[in-house]
Amino acid sequence: YCYTADIVIAVNPYAWFPELYTEDMRKEYLVFERSKLPPHVYATSSAAYSGLQETHTDQAILVSGESGAGKTETVKILMSHLAMIASSDDSSHIKRIVESNPLLESFGNAQTVRNDNSSRFGKFIELELNSACRLVGSRCRTYLLEKSRVVGQDAGERNYHIFYQMLATSETLRAQIGLG
Repeated sequence: YCYTADIVIAVNPYAWFPELYTEDMRKEYLVFERSKLPPHVYATSSAAYSGLQETHTDQAILVSGESGAGKTETVKILMSHLAMIASSDDSSHIKRIVESNPLLESFGNAQTVRNDNSSRFGKFIELELNSACRLVGSRCRTYLLEKSRVVGQDAGERNYHIFYQMLATSETLRAQIGLG
């Protein structure tokens, strides 16, 4: 990660570095000033949450980049961090929010020649917080779904993950959903 003004730039290393995403690291970005810590996407989620607490106005985080740049993973990291920051005593809805992303990916991601888990749609995700700045829900809107992929794919590409997941189920379940 590196900064350019208020923007965090992330380069996808195509590998997971667990030491960058520890519980201690998450907490550091809540306590210390951004200038005292190395660049990290946690600084973005912490800044958005702090802005919400201080101004009581909506905050936005834009994740942008080319195919394979790591946008999907970055959103997962941001949402998980925000859920941890804004958690309340009842964490069941937080778990549902964070764990809903793989389901969305099944319906909207596909293998392309550049990326095995390429999002073929855009997502606008709203995390809903109450007046005490505690997470109470979320909304996700999708747009620009690549509908043509359902009926045909280019060489080296595949259809949406959900079709392969349905076909990988038991014969009994396939028969129940009309794929037998």
